[in-house]
Amino acid sequence: MHFHAYAYRGPGEAVQTFDAVRSPGGVGFETSPVPPERTSAWLAKPARFIKATWDDPVEAVAWLERQYAETRSSLLHPELQRHAPDVQALAAIALDTLQRGNDVVWAWWLTGGNYVDLAVVCCPNRDRDARCPLGRH
Repeated sequence: MHFHAYAYRGPGEAVQTFDAVRSPGGVGFETSPVPPERTSAWLAKPARFIKATWDDPVEAVAWLERQYAETRSSLLHPELQRHAPDVQALAAIALDTLQRGNDVVWAWWLTGGNYVDLAVVCCPNRDRDARCPLGRH
């Protein structure tokens, strides 16, 4: 198994439920950077959307932690984070989740109406329709 990283950071209004650009086969899906409705559907997008690929889930989790560190100062309601698990707990959960073959998504609303969606997708994936965009097996 290997792991692909995907990231979206942009206007939150672009992430609309049941939007064609968020569904494989929908108009604009292959060109839109907006996260798909199903996390495994990232694999149906062109390989250019992949931010990184690893064979070790520890490296994938380290990427998530770095992305969080870069995003933290832009969180919409940082005061609410005191009620949320800290990044070390999130990382431990993410590692366990990836080791079990499940995808991980970290997402937050940011200041200025922006949104960040960080995804690490297992490949091969439990979604039988998903194929590796890099052609790896």
